[in-house]
Amino acid sequence: MPAPATAAALTSTAPRADQGLQPPPNAAPIADRADIRPLDIPAALQILLAEVRAAFELQALAMGQDANEAVSSPPQAARVLLQMLFSAMPDESVSVPVWNAALERVETALQSGLDRGIGAVTAWRDVPAIVVDAASEVRVQVFSALADDPQNPGWLRPEWAGLNPGFERFWRRRRRARRHLTDPDSFAGSVDDDSEQRA
Repeated sequence: MPAPATAAALTSTAPRADQGLQPPPNAAPIADRADIRPLDIPAALQILLAEVRAAFELQALAMGQDANEAVSSPPQAARVLLQMLFSAMPDESVSVPVWNAALERVETALQSGLDRGIGAVTAWRDVPAIVVDAASEVRVQVFSALADDPQNPGWLRPEWAGLNPGFERFWRRRRRARRHLTDPDSFAGSVDDDSEQRA
């Protein structure tokens, strides 16, 4: 017959009828042991947007109302990111040096956010190649759109029409800002001043 102390210990550890069998203490819940669901394109794009939003927030940059929009294709994600960039840039009243400094901050945040997002998508378990390609395509579309006079006919589609004024203003500002860097006396006034004073 077991000693009283041993009997008490056995009684305290034995399952009661109303408790049923308890899992071992080191057993992980079933949900924790289940495989992570495969990553699809919409989820990968949401990761990209979330990383860029985080990078913008770290820089205390404005993002605009479209920053939390749900997207399902690379062009949609690129449009949201471009709108975030345009919203974060200062208005036409600022000087060229101030605008250039803002552009550097915004482009750095955009690039670092995209890099982190694509890295997270690439590292996902068993991620399909088509999903990684879609994430990388977003970066290509964003930076090709920001190049001067892009030749992509996709920018003429109706879904991009709302960004056309932002495109035009951005390209014009950047061209003038670059000109100012090489020849500070080439013009006076704000970045958006259409009247250029050539030396």
